[in-house]
Amino acid sequence: MEKENTRLTVGLALSLAAIFGMFVPFALAQPTADSFGVEHASGYKNTTVSVPVTISNTQNGPITCIIFDVSYDNSIINVVDVKKGTITTSWKSPTYCNFDWGTRVAIAYTGRDVEAIPNGSRGFIALLKFSVVGEPGEMTDMWLNNIQLSDLSGENVGFDTAPAKNGTFTIVTNLTQTPLPSPSPTESPVEESEEEGESMAPDDTEYVIPAATPTITPSVMPATASPVSVSPSHISSPSSAPTATSTPNPPGFGAIFAITCLLAVAYLVLRRKKA
Repeated sequence: MEKENTRLTVGLALSLAAIFGMFVPFALAQPTADSFGVEHASGYKNTTVSVPVTISNTQNGPITCIIFDVSYDNSIINVVDVKKGTITTSWKSPTYCNFDWGTRVAIAYTGRDVEAIPNGSRGFIALLKFSVVGEPGEMTDMWLNNIQLSDLSGENVGFDTAPAKNGTFTIVTNLTQTPLPSPSPTESPVEESEEEGESMAPDDTEYVIPAATPTITPSVMPATASPVSVSPSHISSPSSAPTATSTPNPPGFGAIFAITCLLAVAYLVLRRKKA
């Protein structure tokens, strides 16, 4: 009798462990994407070139805030502005901060769920405007890192969960080369994406991934100044905002509790039968 009870207890414990093993990964899933980054680009000296930042096949979203760093040689190119992309037209204007190593960019929605980037999306999230200051023939890598993606809850933040796609910028010569065309997927940047971003001063504080209504403050930075909050930008055509599709919530602890109760009842019934 006692041996049978021990077997029942072990069986119940294993069942509960299996249930938690199935559901916990869903609960801890962080926003991610198949890729996040830039293509190769080029331009003439003393010109300005826009380089799109693309995200593809977003997952575990919807995504409401994006922060990333782009590293480059600032003796060759410099970010002078950041604009909204084709899938962030209704978001707040991007904020950015230049450093010796490159630029940090942050962009977030205005707090309306319909503006969030739904799962399975692909497109431009921002346009980096580079001033070409180097000499013809010079090249620099454009490295994406410290990529942060936040979901609607503001609690699940994916740190470098999306693989970075890096590019190279080349300053072309008038005689031998032609500037590379900018990538142009089926969707083209709309007028809304031409709004200027807000430049931030370096600061020693941290970026905070927003919850419901995001306020972005700068992350760990080498110089000292005061943080700048993102202020909502005017939305000229809300109808162009992507429509967020409702994502079914993964089974939660309610289901686990119900299954646990059923197992407990089964255990009591078996004990009575044995008695």
